[in-house]
Amino acid sequence: MEENKTKIFLAIKAVLFVVFIAMVIIGQRTIGHMYLLMQLVGLTGLLVLLWNYNRKYL
Repeated sequence: MEENKTKIFLAIKAVLFVVFIAMVIIGQRTIGHMYLLMQLVGLTGLLVLLWNYNRKYL
């Protein structure tokens, strides 16, 4: 059961990583306040994923 839970969380994190990277790339390629906000949300999401990965080593 624990192994399935780990695989599900890993899949969710991988999908979120792709979504956040896409938000940063799309926000960078276009001009406007809304796209800047999208880029900042994507960057924040990437930082949260990085924090989540590194918190077990603290």
